[in-house]
Amino acid sequence: MADTLTPTEAIQQLRTLFEGIRDERHTYANTATRIGNAFLALLSYIAGAPFLRKDTADTAAGLLTLLMGCVIGESKQIRLNPDGSIVCGSIRVDGSAIFNELVFNHQNVLEGDTYFTDKGIIEKVEHTDIGQYTLTFRKEYDADHHTFHVNDILLGKVNRLDTGKTYYSFWLRVDRVDTEANTAVCSLYGDSDVPGGKNYAPVPTARVIRWGNTVDTSRQSVWFVSSNDGRWLFLQGVDKPIVEDSEHGSNYAAFVGLPPDIQAVHDLLQKGVISKEQPCLYAKTILAENIIQLDYLGKPMYQARDCGQWNASRKYIKGWDDTAKGYYKDRVWWKGCYWECAVDACSGSEPRYGNTNWTCLLGGSNMSISINSTAGNFFRAGTDWTTTLVATVWNAEMQLKAEELTGCTVTWLRESDDADGDAAWNAQHERFHELSLNVDSKVDLPSVWEAGSQVGYKVVVVFPDGSNYDQDYTIVI
Repeated sequence: MADTLTPTEAIQQLRTLFEGIRDERHTYANTATRIGNAFLALLSYIAGAPFLRKDTADTAAGLLTLLMGCVIGESKQIRLNPDGSIVCGSIRVDGSAIFNELVFNHQNVLEGDTYFTDKGIIEKVEHTDIGQYTLTFRKEYDADHHTFHVNDILLGKVNRLDTGKTYYSFWLRVDRVDTEANTAVCSLYGDSDVPGGKNYAPVPTARVIRWGNTVDTSRQSVWFVSSNDGRWLFLQGVDKPIVEDSEHGSNYAAFVGLPPDIQAVHDLLQKGVISKEQPCLYAKTILAENIIQLDYLGKPMYQARDCGQWNASRKYIKGWDDTAKGYYKDRVWWKGCYWECAVDACSGSEPRYGNTNWTCLLGGSNMSISINSTAGNFFRAGTDWTTTLVATVWNAEMQLKAEELTGCTVTWLRESDDADGDAAWNAQHERFHELSLNVDSKVDLPSVWEAGSQVGYKVVVVFPDGSNYDQDYTIVI
């Protein structure tokens, strides 16, 4: 019965049969034969009914809906949840996997080299001629086809699956493509034309990428990440398997990470300016709105900014400029010297000797001394007179104030034909440290003093750093 009727029809027929036995009112009508036939019909239905068996292998011919989910296997690692999620220990896909959204929990690890270029997976390899192969590429979906062009250079790497995780590479040039058939006829490069000096035949399941193109310059670029070498690398002008790097030209257009030993950085590596262990950025052209330089300790390096003549109303900084978005140290010109701001910010603080807000870069050692006599430097013989010699210390065009000379030593010396008298005079003034000196003709002139005589007075200023400056002044009778 179950073989000829639908499940619904069979159940209805059994229901009618059982209701007939239940509702029978005639004596002896429900015989053992009638009831037995009903049970046999039920047994026949159960034997052929479309129920899944739990005690033996079975197949569900229709859609199976499990409203509460499903647990598969004794390990119970595979779970189909009512919310539509699947939990399992691992997934192996022999074909292709298409994800509308892919989320990595905590981290995503890429081993080996990851290329950003045309790629394909070889489905089948036919050796059509010596050194020439027809490659059929796997379709990851029905409308899929490879994107290789004629003269493309293909690179494939095959894992040997040994304990050392070694691999070998093969290099091909595309001679002809058939997009509909998803195939490409390729020639195998000779051993001398590939890196390492040994080329291998292509094999099924290998993944190949476009490395460059022998003719089309628009297809001669490749950009990839190498976890083996520790860098991002961008190559241009790639028209053969072996990368060019010589005085005649280089395919290395840019890299980020550990530097390769190429012509552009070889001298820097040899001189120790950069290290193979320290990552760096290299590019033939760099466009940047803002560059912040750090020293080897990770501290910001300030960019010098010439602000012209010092302006008392302007704010000068040594630090981060929020407007310019960078670290700057402001420099100004003032009174013949070139100054650099030495604090985070200052305004209204005049750059001058002794001002710790500023550092003098040029002209700081350009010190000089001038001496003026309040009564002139020519006097009549036979007359008594006095004058005051006033010394002025200059830093370039800037007159230093007395308080700025704190810590300096000032010494006055007399020089004339009277050596003994000069020594005695100097000894009397050795503790005299003022920038002005009173000269009295009665006590400060040599003992032998006649018309036409000359006497000189010298002032010597010694600064705290040990530098000294002097100036002579001569009085004539």
